[in-house]
Amino acid sequence: MQISPYTAFFHDGSILNIKKEKNKIEIYMESAEISQDDLDKQIALSKEETIKGILHFEEIKQIKINDEIRNNLKMLGDSGEILELKIKMGEVNLFIEWVNYSSNPPKEKYMEIKIIADKMSWENLANKAP
Repeated sequence: MQISPYTAFFHDGSILNIKKEKNKIEIYMESAEISQDDLDKQIALSKEETIKGILHFEEIKQIKINDEIRNNLKMLGDSGEILELKIKMGEVNLFIEWVNYSSNPPKEKYMEIKIIADKMSWENLANKAP
């Protein structure tokens, strides 16, 4: 399934989890709340009326964080708010605001993430637990 037609709905959405192992990354994501009427094409929404799923990357060529090449990608806070999501052939750009609610006061960090990979796919979870 292609998620690129729905990227605008992920503005104000969330990064729920990131898993990396070897040359694979899984980013668990959820869009902002939307209505099925707002969609041109049908996609299964969660019971919270969001697009929920996993963005899979395999055969990763490059990970850049704030224009610096990195070997790893991980959660930097309790929550990651998606401020921007762009997907084009073999490349994803995310602009994230990380918030850590467990510290006092909350620490926030903005991060621009760029992932280039040979294989990229979307697994729609709808009402399945990630």
